[in-house]
Amino acid sequence: MRAPRRVMPLAWAGLALMGACGGFNNGPLEAGTVRGRILGAEADVAVVSVLGQPELRARVSSDGRFELGGVPATSVELFLVASRTHAARTKVVAQGARITELGDIDAPLGAFITVRLRDSAGNVPPRGEVEVEGTALDELEMDASSGEVRVGPLPEGCYTLEVKADGLEEVEEEVCVRQGEELEREFVLREDDLGGDDDGGGDDDGGDEGG
Repeated sequence: MRAPRRVMPLAWAGLALMGACGGFNNGPLEAGTVRGRILGAEADVAVVSVLGQPELRARVSSDGRFELGGVPATSVELFLVASRTHAARTKVVAQGARITELGDIDAPLGAFITVRLRDSAGNVPPRGEVEVEGTALDELEMDASSGEVRVGPLPEGCYTLEVKADGLEEVEEEVCVRQGEELEREFVLREDDLGGDDDGGGDDDGGDEGG
């Protein structure tokens, strides 16, 4: 008659072992939701994303409110574009399977970088674009008439610019900006030789492969 008394302890031990070995799906507990309101937001351009994980992003409503789900339950930094001229970076510790309220966020005046693209002959490429790595500012298209891209608004901090154009080598450069600062950067993109190698390469390459 004593045997049944061992059933419950053994059952609990089995459940604990399943949890330790990943028998349960704890995925929802590893991410949470961040919610807040951006003051003075322009809904047609405003966006909130996780810095370094720009795929985690949310649009902003007409009253400045946003709700961003799937935020890793750890310390992260949000990249917020509030309007055409204002932006902010805000640190937050998201809670797994919970909503973290940030309240009102007053984004300061952002910085802008005017990027000029040229090829090695000094000409404007037919098509080019700039991306601010790890942010929602991606695929910013070059003005074909001037060869320029105005990047921003950017909150104060340091960023890596990825500059690319059709048929030319991609260039990266780290740029640091201060609040409200206006900077200019010119990039000379050289011809991309990889395309020629992919099409068969030169005679020497062919000889090496044959040997």
